[in-house]
Amino acid sequence: MSRVLWGVVLAAAVLWPATSRAAAPEQAVFALIVGVNRSVDADLPRLRYADDDAARYFELFRMLGARSYLLARFDGGTRRVHVQAAAEARLPRAAVLHRTVEELRIDVARARGRGLPTLLYLVYAGHGKAGDGEGYISLEDERLTGEAIARRVITTVGADASHVLVDACNSYLLAFGRGPGGRRRPVQGFSRMAGTLTAPNVGLLLSTSSARESHEWEGFQAGVFSHAVRSGLLGAADADGDRRVSYREIAAFVEQAYRSIPNERFRARVFARPLASTGVLLDLRRERPSIRIDGPHHGRYLLEDTRGVRLADFHSSPRQTVRLLRPPGKLIYLRRVGEEQEYAVQPGDGVVELASLHPVRPRAAVRGAASHAFARLFELSYDRDVVAHYRPPEIDLASAPERPGRSWRRIAAWSTLAVSVAALAVGGALTASAMDLQSSAPQDEPQVDRLERNASIRARNRGAIGLYAAGGAAAATSLLLFVWPAVWPGADRAPVAGLFDGSGVQVSLRGHF
Repeated sequence: MSRVLWGVVLAAAVLWPATSRAAAPEQAVFALIVGVNRSVDADLPRLRYADDDAARYFELFRMLGARSYLLARFDGGTRRVHVQAAAEARLPRAAVLHRTVEELRIDVARARGRGLPTLLYLVYAGHGKAGDGEGYISLEDERLTGEAIARRVITTVGADASHVLVDACNSYLLAFGRGPGGRRRPVQGFSRMAGTLTAPNVGLLLSTSSARESHEWEGFQAGVFSHAVRSGLLGAADADGDRRVSYREIAAFVEQAYRSIPNERFRARVFARPLASTGVLLDLRRERPSIRIDGPHHGRYLLEDTRGVRLADFHSSPRQTVRLLRPPGKLIYLRRVGEEQEYAVQPGDGVVELASLHPVRPRAAVRGAASHAFARLFELSYDRDVVAHYRPPEIDLASAPERPGRSWRRIAAWSTLAVSVAALAVGGALTASAMDLQSSAPQDEPQVDRLERNASIRARNRGAIGLYAAGGAAAATSLLLFVWPAVWPGADRAPVAGLFDGSGVQVSLRGHF
């Protein structure tokens, strides 16, 4: 009997890790996806594929079972390809965002009332800009700083945990401002970052590209950074095979995808800061339709559906087994890049082994690249060694552009300060003159002269009082302009004191103001 008992215990010990790894925790997942082609800033060019990125993120999170909301204005081509997303999309404007966030707040409160942990994904694709020590992303009619995102979205929705994914120029400045005083220095520790975006229950995945132009490519018909992130989230970034994509894995996956591009200008780098409680960005352990590519079939692949939508790109190594999610009800094609062969994966549930499929000639030639640089994406293979050797990038905030719209504030602050100093100086001179005129009056001065002297003293005193009042008002106005961040929410914030990727690796942050 004891042998049987020990056998049961041993079997349980062996099977327990596999069982616990396979079981995904029950939680209510929500997604808010925003795509903006046309920025509120008229000087920024119109993007071509931010709406496509938003539609593809929407379809991804729907496939993952998340209750998803989409804010995007689709062009004609995107509406024809992403029919369901177009039917549900709302305009990316401030009033619509406010109403949608309120709906999400109710959804999250209802789930929490039923005893479920809640998780929010906030995804943005569009324009980012920086100036006066802060970064912001754009709706069609409003700018959203990191503080505004934290207060108006993350805090209002109130999920137990939130992940923020942003594909926009200078998006890292949503969480990290630039240093004041014109000094360039490394800084350590966290300090006065963008409010709730620094909370331990908020994770960040941000593009660190500081180039003026956003990286889009005709070959993907999408933003390059967003396409790489989606490819990783479908499972291509799961280097250790635990069916969970960590922040470190997704950052290493995206960096590796760009590594073969020689021109730094075309490389978007990544800032990844996980939740304090876990390094996991996306849990894929729930059983879903997928494709399994074993090490012997390693290589560079792209996944495409019958609409011609490029779902993912990846380059597996001989040491890597990739299990890639696939839409359950769609015929999809897996193409090996550089070879005249393609695999048709029929709709259905379960795991499809690539080894069981027979290659056929591609339906069409691989699309021509709009850029030779982006054609080299995913040239290098990815596996757990890449993750092990990944080092977060150093971000130089000195290169972030000023926001021209804010320059008036500094000019006004210094101008009103100069007016204040001048008014107080002239007022002081008039007061001194009046006192001198009074002290110099002779004892036997005729009555007529005394009356004239007193009238002159009163006039100078009144003038001095008026100048003191004007100088005081100018000084108060100057002070308000100088301390703008403390008076108006969402205005300039002091710089952060450090960057961490959640794995104990500190990244130096340098900047000037």
